[in-house]
Amino acid sequence: MWRLNVRRMYLNNVFDVGKFFVNRRFNIQHGELLLLQLVKKDDPRHLGRIRGIMESDGVVEDEHDESVELYGRKWKYSILASRIIRLQPRDWFDLDDIIGINARKYYTQVEAMRLEHDDALAVERRLVRYLKHIKQ
Repeated sequence: MWRLNVRRMYLNNVFDVGKFFVNRRFNIQHGELLLLQLVKKDDPRHLGRIRGIMESDGVVEDEHDESVELYGRKWKYSILASRIIRLQPRDWFDLDDIIGINARKYYTQVEAMRLEHDDALAVERRLVRYLKHIKQ
C-alpha cells in the first residue's frame, strides 16, 4: 500500500481519468493499493486527508504529454488505476487516526510513499467495506 499526495485542485481529475502523475518512477506494482491523500494545506479544517483509493494498473512514462493537456504542466510518469474509489465524506480520515503518532513518517512532501506492512494492515481494516469492491 502506498500513500499519494494530491492537491485538491487535481483530485477530481484523478478520479475522472484514473491517473496520477509523478516525477519519479516509484516501484509501484500492478494491483497495489494507493491512498489518495490531500496535501496538508488543502485540508485546513482537518476533515480528513485520505479521500480515495486507487488500485494500481502500473506506471508508464507520460510520453504523449497527457499531464500537460490535463494540468498545464509536465510530469514524467503516470500511475494508472485499474479501479478507483472516492470515499464518502463521513469516511475521510487521516493516517494518524489509525496509526497514531507513527503516521508522522508519512507526512512528507514526497509524491508517493510506501506504507509499512503493519500500518497498511491497519488502514485496510479501516477501509474493509470499500476494499471488497476493489479486491474481487
